[in-house]
Amino acid sequence: MSEKSTGSEGVDRDEQLTVVHVVRHGEVHNPDGVLYGRRPGYHLSDLGRKMADRVAEHLEKRDITHVVASPLERAQETADPIAQAHGLDLAT
Repeated sequence: MSEKSTGSEGVDRDEQLTVVHVVRHGEVHNPDGVLYGRRPGYHLSDLGRKMADRVAEHLEKRDITHVVASPLERAQETADPIAQAHGLDLAT
């Protein structure tokens, strides 16, 4: 009886590994300090857009096959640069 060969993380080398990247939205433009929660209409600030671009740059060499975001504007504005970097449509 032979044992399976495993890598350093204990994953069978013959199996494909699925990696899910979970990303929180970037900084939101909210000058009034409103607790916006699930309210629509709150967009990323200039810094938030830069944060989204940096995440997209960080993930550009990854094998991303799907990008999904909530319907909230700030989530879509964060996920869109990732989708664009991989030539993908953004799903909600």
